Amino acid sequence: MKKLLAILAAVGLTATTSSVVISCTTTVDRFGKLNFSDKDVYTTFILKMKDSGFISVSQAEKFLKISDTEIIADVLKILDKKIAEEEYKATSSNIASTLKVKEKEITENITSNLLNDLATNKFFSEYTAKVISDGSVDDTQYSYNHSLNPFNLFNDDEKIRYSIYYKTTNDSTKDETNDSFTRWEISGEFGTDDWNIPNIDTLNSDNNFYIIGSTNNTKVSDLPTTVKVLNKDTNIGGLTEPFLVAKSEQEQGFSGKEIMKYRFQSYINANIIPDLYTQLISLAYLDSNLYSTNLTTTNYTRSFVRLNTSNKLVSSVQNSLTSETKSSNVKLIWSFKAKVSTDATSWVKSYKQALGEPNSSGNIILDENSITTLKNNFSSNSLENNTKLGTDPFLGLVGYNGIAKNNDTGIEAISGSLSISTDAQTAAKSIDRPTLLTGPRDQGFAVGDNGESEIVLVLPIYLNDIYDNSNVTLNAVNQVATLSIPSDTWVPLGDKYSPYVDDMKTFTNENNVEIIKDNNGNLYVKALADKGSFTLGNERTIKVNVENKVDTMLGIHETINKEDSAFTSGFDADQQAKVKDTDKILYSVLWARNADPKSVYQLSEAWSNSVQSSSDIKNLSATNKQLLISEIENGLVAGDTDYTTEAKEELYTKYIMDGDNVLFQGLYDEIAKYIKDEDGNRSD
Repeated sequence: MKKLLAILAAVGLTATTSSVVISCTTTVDRFGKLNFSDKDVYTTFILKMKDSGFISVSQAEKFLKISDTEIIADVLKILDKKIAEEEYKATSSNIASTLKVKEKEITENITSNLLNDLATNKFFSEYTAKVISDGSVDDTQYSYNHSLNPFNLFNDDEKIRYSIYYKTTNDSTKDETNDSFTRWEISGEFGTDDWNIPNIDTLNSDNNFYIIGSTNNTKVSDLPTTVKVLNKDTNIGGLTEPFLVAKSEQEQGFSGKEIMKYRFQSYINANIIPDLYTQLISLAYLDSNLYSTNLTTTNYTRSFVRLNTSNKLVSSVQNSLTSETKSSNVKLIWSFKAKVSTDATSWVKSYKQALGEPNSSGNIILDENSITTLKNNFSSNSLENNTKLGTDPFLGLVGYNGIAKNNDTGIEAISGSLSISTDAQTAAKSIDRPTLLTGPRDQGFAVGDNGESEIVLVLPIYLNDIYDNSNVTLNAVNQVATLSIPSDTWVPLGDKYSPYVDDMKTFTNENNVEIIKDNNGNLYVKALADKGSFTLGNERTIKVNVENKVDTMLGIHETINKEDSAFTSGFDADQQAKVKDTDKILYSVLWARNADPKSVYQLSEAWSNSVQSSSDIKNLSATNKQLLISEIENGLVAGDTDYTTEAKEELYTKYIMDGDNVLFQGLYDEIAKYIKDEDGNRSD
């Protein structure tokens, strides 16, 4: 039992030391689909472990007598995480097999990353709300029984103490060349009286935070030249002098949101992540059928995945992926407030003036620059906004209420805390394009006991924006198209279409790009520099500019499996040699069953010209788009007990019950090794 409690604590769960109550051994029906109640699942699991030889009969009897509901629930949290991890791997494996790419590294813990991302998003909004409301935050409240700053980043860093620095700009000159580095700390944290907490503008910045490790607490004035990269370097090799912990090989710094899980690692692990375990089974089940594929393909160009319209996420977010006019059921919500003493009419008009609509009446339809304009005006205090709400983790806009979905009377929160008035909730339901709701008679909505006024920004979510493929669409303007391609990545051209090109298999004038052909003549292009170009076509041609940029397209972006027969038989030896072992291929996710290049092009063009589309969502990084998807999914499944029941019934049955076969031995290993003593014969 002591070992079981130890593992519960180690994985961030709250384990109790309640006494074990002895009761009669319970029997369970081990045939058919598994009843998903905690006690029945726990009992069946113990019996399966016994039947499979992982524990003895006497050990099974002892554990079947446990009636402490908290211990049983914690055991099931471990099971949920292991089952979800295996289901995610199975989903990834299926896609890899279909698209002829390598499976993800087995060391990549998908569920741990998901839990960290969801917890960090939640904490970031709560923390920034306190910064906005109080002007600063006392980090002491997060250090009771918890340490500040990261730990265990590398295998051999037990003697290292980490600190976090942030870059500050000279406020008077805005001169970034005079940026200085400030250590994030509270009084006494490093043996000094210094107190430095980043402000809201710094927290909303990108790549402004840095992790530095050393064996002492000495401050540094500049970034160390010695660098260790997360998820690449496993050891520090006896370093004693200060060293920089880089986010990746491409980026050294972290955003304000990303740094939260390192500054408050201990607090988040203990207080936020455990509450998210109950959604893991449902999330893994939901993602297992998010995509549909053409399972018979043997050709890279004709391989594709599309969104499955019967999937809960797809059907919940919007009414259609392909109709000309769409309606969104899920929205991002912000609210901005005026002081009680402010004239509401003049206040609303100041927002219209800033957004270029000084003489309009009614709600403001937002354009591609509107949210940036609001952020800049809030930062410079040019617009009054008395909100006490924090910043969203996607766009960095204050006043964030969260993610909401339509209900019978208006909208309801599925993530965050919806605080807008009932009238604003009703008005938000029908909004189908980015809109600022200005309230009755352009005087805002009355909210709170003091008679404050608020206006509400509604950003409808469409999967067409999240899975936007315009970066790899040959949308030519004046005979010039642009492809945006991440580093070390090939993009197939054989599945593309342009009305201005007569031959998609002919190219000339390549500059700073690599282009290869498969045995069918289909082209694949890779960027070799920040900017490159080539001419596509025979008699009717376009110039294609190629930009090497961080990926903003959420698609399938995985390493090519050079050992697969589709690769070895699909390319001749010369072409194969141009593809590095670590090179990836990037597929867009289609919106419809029809994968004909012309049809895909036409759908993309129509949506790009739609007033419902949001450039703010389109321009999110692929990472942030995935975070947004995960946040929506988590909100949808958390409140749907029927879906949770379905998910548990299917996955518990698949991984715990399956006749006499153990589908996932690691599931049993994870628990069994903690309930046997060293000689494997007796239970602790």
